[in-house]
Amino acid sequence: MTKGKLQAGGLIQNDHLAMIGIMDVPSCPGVGGKLFSALSDQGINVELIVHLIDLEEKDHIVLCVDRDNLSRALAVAERVREEIGGKAITRHPEVALVSLFGPDFREQGGIASQMFKALGDCNINIRAISTSISTISCLIEAQHLDKAVRALRDAFTLP
Repeated sequence: MTKGKLQAGGLIQNDHLAMIGIMDVPSCPGVGGKLFSALSDQGINVELIVHLIDLEEKDHIVLCVDRDNLSRALAVAERVREEIGGKAITRHPEVALVSLFGPDFREQGGIASQMFKALGDCNINIRAISTSISTISCLIEAQHLDKAVRALRDAFTLP
């Protein structure tokens, strides 16, 4: 391993995504099931999900779909939003996902901080973050994907 660089197993990227947010949904059981079942019923694959509950007990769900499915996914999201009482739908038609994978990041601290710093140093805003035991994914503006990949290749030791 090169001094100062952390080791990652690899880098994954997808630049053909669109982001949808369902905002200010009353927090209650079954909301995610309704939304993602409705998307699945339409054959729409969801590639990223970020969910949080704010201080007022409102859910905010951000998801990504293939850009070609944006209009159909928006129609589904709007229908479900009306049913569950969400306040608004947000959208961004051109986002990208850049991910570092492990094998197991529990054994090596600092991966997230180094990734976020590398992107921030290039003035790349992270719109959403999703993690697992072995992967850290950042949702960014599609136009910045090449710059993000270069920054992460410089910041990490990759195969």
